[in-house]
Amino acid sequence: MYMVKKEFHFIDTHCHLEDDEFNSRIDMVIQKASTQKIGMISSAIRPDTWEKGHQISKQYDTVFLSIGLDPIQYQYVSEASEFISKNKDEIVAVGEIGLDHYRIRDHRQREAQANAFKNLIEIARELSVPIQVHSRSAGKKALDILEDMEAVNIHMHAFDGRSSYAQKASRDLGYYFSIPTSIVRSRQKQKMVKAIEIERLLLETDSPVLGPEKGERNVPSNITIALDEVSKILQREKEELREIILANTLRLYQRIK
Repeated sequence: MYMVKKEFHFIDTHCHLEDDEFNSRIDMVIQKASTQKIGMISSAIRPDTWEKGHQISKQYDTVFLSIGLDPIQYQYVSEASEFISKNKDEIVAVGEIGLDHYRIRDHRQREAQANAFKNLIEIARELSVPIQVHSRSAGKKALDILEDMEAVNIHMHAFDGRSSYAQKASRDLGYYFSIPTSIVRSRQKQKMVKAIEIERLLLETDSPVLGPEKGERNVPSNITIALDEVSKILQREKEELREIILANTLRLYQRIK
């Protein structure tokens, strides 16, 4: 087993602790997760939250920082690149970055979004850190860009594409896929977890969203719910699966140590 700052039992590979939803309870939320030996990768994705996320990761030694860019804010790609480069020694990943064809419908805007995605892939490549990818309603397009650019250390977050795409990307390209807590109510995620190579399987909460109960605030400590559901679906013993997923996570996120 890998040696890390804390003896983690879980790592929530994708959450947003800098979100305003946590303003009045950030300490309570992090302490509860930390007590359960849960490490957290918090992804700050807007210019107005980058520094806040940075400060949270400095304050809590169970929180690790990822800096990215919400795909609908693609126009801030230069600022994102600058902030990432400035804090390159303090991040464990670049992301989330990617495509969002659900919220962006205009083809010229989608092209600009894809260009921003490619620019940030290059930054992550230069820094040799994993990439957390957002691909809402654009799963195949995002995977095609990543493959064309020969990107490595890829973490597909809350992938909503076809299970066959996830199967191929995890098997043939070695991409990792994280299963969110919303798996308890998502048939798409339940189907997808069976398709992913087990050595490429991760867990996330995407807190404060994608919780087990629709519309309720999600928190990192709910990561155990995702494990419970994945264990049932794969018919694997829960503790064995927890160890496999933790090892997968630390294999990808080598800066967590």
